[in-house]
Amino acid sequence: MAAAAVACSNPDWSDLPTDLLTNIVQLLDLDLPGAYAFASVCSSWSSAAFAAGIPPLRTPWLMSWEPSLKPSSSAVTCEFRRLLDVDKVYKVSFPEGSFVTCCGASNGWLVVVDELCNLSLRNPFTSRTIPLPPVTDFPCVEAVRDGHGNITSYHLTSRSGPYTEAQLYDAHHLATFFYRKAVLSGDPSGGGDYSVTIIHFGGAWVSHVRAGDARWQVLAPDISKNWRSNRCPGDTYADCAYHDGRVYAVSYWGYVERWRMDDAGTPSTAEPEVRGVWEPGRPAYPDAVKFTFCVVDDDAARSKKEEEADEQDSVQAHALFLGLNQSAFLPAKSFLGASPGVLYFSAPWMRQHSPDQLERVGDWGGARTYDLKTRTRTFDRVFPGLLPASARLRDCPTEVWITPNLY
Repeated sequence: MAAAAVACSNPDWSDLPTDLLTNIVQLLDLDLPGAYAFASVCSSWSSAAFAAGIPPLRTPWLMSWEPSLKPSSSAVTCEFRRLLDVDKVYKVSFPEGSFVTCCGASNGWLVVVDELCNLSLRNPFTSRTIPLPPVTDFPCVEAVRDGHGNITSYHLTSRSGPYTEAQLYDAHHLATFFYRKAVLSGDPSGGGDYSVTIIHFGGAWVSHVRAGDARWQVLAPDISKNWRSNRCPGDTYADCAYHDGRVYAVSYWGYVERWRMDDAGTPSTAEPEVRGVWEPGRPAYPDAVKFTFCVVDDDAARSKKEEEADEQDSVQAHALFLGLNQSAFLPAKSFLGASPGVLYFSAPWMRQHSPDQLERVGDWGGARTYDLKTRTRTFDRVFPGLLPASARLRDCPTEVWITPNLY
């Protein structure tokens, strides 16, 4: 009896029967974090989970949510979908007040905005959270507090020519539109060195913060005052990236800027890189949407024809995922459901910049495709019926691509 008791007190959970493991996985079927946590226990549990239909970790998911302009007293639930089974929906909930919207996804981490318009990094599969410096760190934002010292709203100061104007915004409302895009330079899971770059303040500012820093560093405080101000009135930043010690930002009109970051994280002056990617106003293509790809290799001494051939071959074998996420260029053969030569994109802010396209497309909500082989500009929906009708024409994000990270 004693020997039996000792044996039972140290069970080998990896040797549980496969049919029992399968039954457990089925109970976790729609609980995505729980299912992935189950799969990470050991190799036998991982095999049982994936055999039962839990998608592999490297699967790109589209996370979607319904935007709200009013605070909620309940948790926010986001929906996860994958390309291989567009009708199956998994759900992940965020604690009350912690999620108003999302402005980025990199390395399996989300950059989420809470009800006070503050940013944090959150891993939706492990629930780990890393706070970022508050919105009041920016010189354009001033908090308004009630009699108990609680923040209720913000004064947002903007400058137009010689005039300065301050507008009052409810904190929750400001959270829905203040941030446009955020990317990470690396994976924060291991506590290593990484940085966060954001586009914000209506797309006019670019800011940057390194892990452990207490304050944001504004790289571009006003797009209207930079080197292209006389060429593109009304232009705003559309995307940003970090690569090899440099921060890049591209505008809706196709201009690219670069900041070199030294070892202390101090940026250089913005340098123009490329211009004229999007050519609006041409008679044949009013408000046209154009995708342009460039191979960046400063050390390569190749001819232009060789570069174009390599670029064409590379694009045709890959699936591209663009949007609020860190842009992903993935070999299609490694990802079930992804088609080679297809661009999967979401465009939450396109309503402001392409009204003529909006008339033809109907709305810019949800994820769409662009076929790079045929150049077919139909922008077909990836997930039909993804958004409620009330959310389709709003100027705020409703989806982001993310690939799970359990660390």
